[in-house]
Amino acid sequence: MERGLVDGQQGVEQATASDALAFESIVASYEAPIARYLYGMVGDVELARDLTQETFLSAYRALPSTPITNLSGWLYRIATNHALSYFRRKRLIGWIPLSRLTESGYDPSVDSHSDWVVTNSAVQEALEQLDPKDRACLLLRAAGFSGQEIAEQLGCSPGAARTRLSRAREAFRRAYHRDDPDDADDTAEGR
Repeated sequence: MERGLVDGQQGVEQATASDALAFESIVASYEAPIARYLYGMVGDVELARDLTQETFLSAYRALPSTPITNLSGWLYRIATNHALSYFRRKRLIGWIPLSRLTESGYDPSVDSHSDWVVTNSAVQEALEQLDPKDRACLLLRAAGFSGQEIAEQLGCSPGAARTRLSRAREAFRRAYHRDDPDDADDTAEGR
C-alpha cells in the first residue's frame, strides 16, 4: 500500500520547515495514489490531473501554518474537498462520463484485456451512480483508510461514516449487479 510512504513526524517536520526537497518527496510519494483516488471520484483523467495539482498546491500553501499529525489523511482530505467543490461548482447530480480505459493499465488477474475493459466499465458505471460523498467513502476505504480516518476526511462523526460506508456499499452492489438476473434472484430470495 502506498499511503504510508512518507507518513511520520520526520517527513512532516522537514516539509513544515519549507524544505522544497521534502515537499518534492511528499509529491513523489503521494501524487500517483492521490491522482488515482481523484480519477475514481471524477472519472476523467485530465480533470483528475488538474485536481491533483490543485491538491498539492493547496497543501504547499497550507503546510507551513498547519499542524499535521497524519500526512496521508490530510492530503486525501484536501483532495476530497477539491473534488466535492468541483461538483458543487458544476452543480452536477451524477458523475462525469468515464473513459473506458484507465491509465493504471491492464489487470493481469482478469483473463483477457477485453474482460478487464468490461469489468472496469461496470465498476466505473456503478460508481457513477453513487452520491459523491458515498463514492468518496468507498474509495477512501479502498485506499486503506480506517472508519475514523474516513470520518475525519469527510467531516462527519465515525458513526455517520460507518453508516455512509454501509449505505454506499449496498448502493454500489445494487448498481453493479442491476443487469445481473442471477443477483436479482439472490436478492429476492434473501440470500
